[in-house]
Amino acid sequence: MRNLSEAILVRMGKLHLYLRYKGRGEQELHRRYEGQYRNAGLVLLFDLFMALAVVVVVAVVAGMLYLMTS
Repeated sequence: MRNLSEAILVRMGKLHLYLRYKGRGEQELHRRYEGQYRNAGLVLLFDLFMALAVVVVVAVVAGMLYLMTS
C-alpha cells in the first residue's frame, strides 16, 4: 500500500510541477520541495483538502444564514 501511495504522490507532484512551472519545474522542485516530487504531491494534496474545507465551511455558514433569515 505504501508503494502505491508513494507512486501516486510522485506522479501528482510531477504533473503539478509540469503544469504550474513548465520549464522551471526542476528549479522549483529543488527550491521549494527539497528535490522530491513526493513533497510537491503532498503540498498539492493538502491544498486540495484545504480548498474543499473552505467550500464546506462556506456552505454551512450560508445554510445557517439562510435558515436564520427565512
